[in-house]
Amino acid sequence: MKNEARITQDELYELRLSIFEGNAQKAKEVTEQALRLGLSIDSVITKGLFPPMKEIGDQLRTGEIFIPEVLMSARAIQAAMHAMQPIMNQGQIPFLGTVVIGTVAGDLHDIGKNLVAMVLRAKGFSVVDLGIDVTAEVFVEAIKRHNPDIVACSSLLTTTMPELKTIIEAITEEGLRSQVTIMVGGAPVTRDYAREISADIYAETLFEAGEAAEELMKHRISRFTV
Repeated sequence: MKNEARITQDELYELRLSIFEGNAQKAKEVTEQALRLGLSIDSVITKGLFPPMKEIGDQLRTGEIFIPEVLMSARAIQAAMHAMQPIMNQGQIPFLGTVVIGTVAGDLHDIGKNLVAMVLRAKGFSVVDLGIDVTAEVFVEAIKRHNPDIVACSSLLTTTMPELKTIIEAITEEGLRSQVTIMVGGAPVTRDYAREISADIYAETLFEAGEAAEELMKHRISRFTV
């Protein structure tokens, strides 16, 4: 009979495989089994979910896979997260902070934003998702209402990139700029552009976004990293 360490390693392997395969039902069942065997939420996330998420992100960036495959894997990840939700709600993941996230006005893309939000939740953030086509005014109101630590703005179209600057200017004009760290990202956004519009953090991938947010709240990096 396999010992417990071997069993848990097998479950983590099966979980990673289910993410790559985009098998949501299997991801849910394997996650539930891993938790029954005594694996911690942190182990399931860091050893079961994050490795395939990172590899999938890399493969998307290099053109080895495409959006349909990413969506299938994202659904599997969401199923695993759903299985962990009852335990997460009991506070087993340390709370890191609050993030307001949204895709800028004029842009209807939400895949990247949704994946970033999922990574942030897995790391212990409370995420206020404003959705798509979000105006500067809505971002400002969300800051006033939720008092977030981080505001994450996504632009997936070159034509909507100027909205990032508009959002930062609106936040500044309302006297809220010093209260939040502003993170920007999206396919057309570059580090130079993030620096030009005075964003605090530029994230090229969803994993960079999650890592930067975590490092910021653990005081390992400065607000101004662009």
